[in-house]
Amino acid sequence: MITTKANAMNIFTKNRILIGAVILLVAINLAILGTLGFHYTKPQEPTNPRESFRNRTNYAKSIANELNLTPEQEEIFETLRQEYFNETQSIRREIQTNHRLIIDELDKENPDRAKLDSLAIAIGQLHEEQQFATIEHFLTLRESCSPEQYQTLQQLFRRAMPQGQRMLNRDRRHSAEPPRNRRINE
Repeated sequence: MITTKANAMNIFTKNRILIGAVILLVAINLAILGTLGFHYTKPQEPTNPRESFRNRTNYAKSIANELNLTPEQEEIFETLRQEYFNETQSIRREIQTNHRLIIDELDKENPDRAKLDSLAIAIGQLHEEQQFATIEHFLTLRESCSPEQYQTLQQLFRRAMPQGQRMLNRDRRHSAEPPRNRRINE
């Protein structure tokens, strides 16, 4: 009888240890998943047009404050900002659509290289249009600024430039070698 009681106690002890280990492993897995989920979530763009407009308006007001714009200049800047946004919105949408088409084509078993090249060229042309619109917008904004405001505006644009482009621009200023062109059909 003593051996059965010892076996029963041993089984309960083993079960407690196993249950404790399972609970500990579940907790660790939940912590890992929570950490991964936290690090891989990115802020979503507002899907509500009013929210998107509010964010753009707040950004415009912060620029107006940094540049110390007069009320007249603020009105000019807001009009120019809205015109630029309207002009480039369709370009941005076309670029997104072409990116999706490239992904869809790449997902096919036998992607059409000519179609991929054509979409890449179209995206390049759209980027070119967007850059020309941005240059024109910047030059128009510049005309509305005092020299001090223009210096601050340049700094704001440099800060807004994506990190990779800032590095390229910095490298180009320090290098006499012209940038190399890449060809798609090599």
